[in-house]
Amino acid sequence: MNQDVKPLILEHMKRRPMAQAQDIYKLLFQGVFGVAHIVSDKAWNILVEEAGRINLQEHREDPLIETVSPDDSMVRVNLRQYINRGGDLETLYQVMRKSAEHKGDRQVFHAYWSQYKEMVADGLVPGAQDEIDELDQLIRREGVKPRHHTEPYRQAYYPAYRVVKMETYYEYVDSIG
Repeated sequence: MNQDVKPLILEHMKRRPMAQAQDIYKLLFQGVFGVAHIVSDKAWNILVEEAGRINLQEHREDPLIETVSPDDSMVRVNLRQYINRGGDLETLYQVMRKSAEHKGDRQVFHAYWSQYKEMVADGLVPGAQDEIDELDQLIRREGVKPRHHTEPYRQAYYPAYRVVKMETYYEYVDSIG
């Protein structure tokens, strides 16, 4: 379902002003396609390794859950807050596996990406046109696929989260926090 993604982008830019075009691309990709691209045989080990590596005292202002889709169906569960509130990694992994059944729609992604580009063109959010053009070229050449956060974003926010379906999260996780 194609919705207005502008409020989501504005909220994300307010919370993370260092986000660049590729970071917004990643946000939109996650909102449309979810987590399926990272749920593999290695996903459990990567989750455990990352959970053991992150500093649980940093970025305490981040919410436990952040929406990544206009309808709030897909969310990021911030690992620091999840762990600090007693969340169980095995349960989160099960939520990830169940959420990976979700299949996204490329047309919806393209519509959201177009809305972002309009926002930049209209001056509603900052964005470098050369970065947008480069991403457009990659989309034409390689198709819509997952991308990493930019280095400035990683340095500023050290993102540590898992993308899951909100409904599935609340199915598996007792209310924490």
